[in-house]
Amino acid sequence: MFNPWNKIDLEIYEQHMADHEVYQLQELNQITKEQLADNDCTYVGICGIAGGNGLENINITDTNRIFAMDINANYLNTCRKRYSHLEGRLELIHCDLLSGEFTLPATTLLICNLIIEYLGEVPFLDMLNRNKAKIGVVSCVIQKNNRNSFVSASNFASHFDPLQPIHNNINEDRLKSIFNAHGFTSIKQKNYDLPNGKELVRMDFDCSRK
Repeated sequence: MFNPWNKIDLEIYEQHMADHEVYQLQELNQITKEQLADNDCTYVGICGIAGGNGLENINITDTNRIFAMDINANYLNTCRKRYSHLEGRLELIHCDLLSGEFTLPATTLLICNLIIEYLGEVPFLDMLNRNKAKIGVVSCVIQKNNRNSFVSASNFASHFDPLQPIHNNINEDRLKSIFNAHGFTSIKQKNYDLPNGKELVRMDFDCSRK
């Protein structure tokens, strides 16, 4: 399945995200820890798992199954090697989330961090809506650029040029409105400042509340 993300080398991606001026790999790891602690994590789905950042925060006494989804098969292979201790609980799913043939696994918590930007909020919510009966809480993170480029400045920034055609700027108020229109109830929002003036915004939505 072709997607610009298949052109992004994982080592380059992680070095960029961990750069001291970007600091998103570290921040997302802590956010994932909070997402797991704040919600029922019996069955966890992670959309856009990349190299598995945050999987070390899984408590195997609380979590029966982790569904790690990504369009890049090489990323999934790296996850398998890095997190071999989760064998039997970790299911790696090579997929295109927007494919009409794709169906989400049933989860109590679905984590979607920095992926809506590359899917578009309307297609993403349409996908969730088709799978609503399988979803408990959706916890997502979006990036507020605050007049910065969507790719943060680093020595590796040019490697992400192939992503430009599929990138969407996401506004948290519009996203919340679309979630609400699809019957999801907002239950949490938290902002995290980054060194370069950007912000990460975590937004949690519950499908079961009416």
